[in-house]
Amino acid sequence: MSEFMDIQMSDAGNLHVYASGAVAPPIKRAAEEFQSRYGTKFDFTVDKAEKLISQISENEEGDVLSCGAEYILDEAEDLGIIVRESRRSVGSRRSVILVQKGNPSKVMSLQDLTKDGVKVGISVSGCLLGIWDDVCSKAGLTDQVRKNISEHADGCGAVMALINQRKVDAIFGWNAFKKIWPRTSDTVEVPKEIQVYRSTGAAAITYSKNLNLANKFIQLLTSESGKKIYAELGWVHNP
Repeated sequence: MSEFMDIQMSDAGNLHVYASGAVAPPIKRAAEEFQSRYGTKFDFTVDKAEKLISQISENEEGDVLSCGAEYILDEAEDLGIIVRESRRSVGSRRSVILVQKGNPSKVMSLQDLTKDGVKVGISVSGCLLGIWDDVCSKAGLTDQVRKNISEHADGCGAVMALINQRKVDAIFGWNAFKKIWPRTSDTVEVPKEIQVYRSTGAAAITYSKNLNLANKFIQLLTSESGKKIYAELGWVHNP
């Protein structure tokens, strides 16, 4: 806790955090801990990563940006809206197959996604972009699974909605989804050798009027206390 002791309750200030939808739960929990220690007030804007980047660029405001893949923060860095030196990984998520609660379609493996009649959903944007291809290519099942892809979703929340609304039998998603949507989904693991990991990152926004405080909050996210919060919600450290 000593690394944060230079923050005083009297000058804790406010932080506006931009977070893509499926990475918001742990960073919100960390914000509660930070606020309880230092009195910092938080505002959150939660949306698709592409919209967040557009909003920050247009409005030229904000303090911290967190997204579910490094390539998204690469884009933000190229646009000049985040401070390169402030970028940190707060943990990774592991690719899995998500199915409806109780697994009524009896999907037990990646191979089962090739069976006739099985409906598969994928995300065509955000942190899950291309994950189905990465996994299926490693298994040599790209053509066989592709024929059963019946729904394209616009980001993490939208692809998980396909399961929540029972529109498909399975989706390609992250292990952390089960922690966020436990009542509607179950997880089917894929073999370790074909799993994909992607890092969730956080960075200070260039336009921040309180860069010191933003960086201190990012320090909390990457501290042992922060890692514990992320781990409880399914994030992996040092896979």
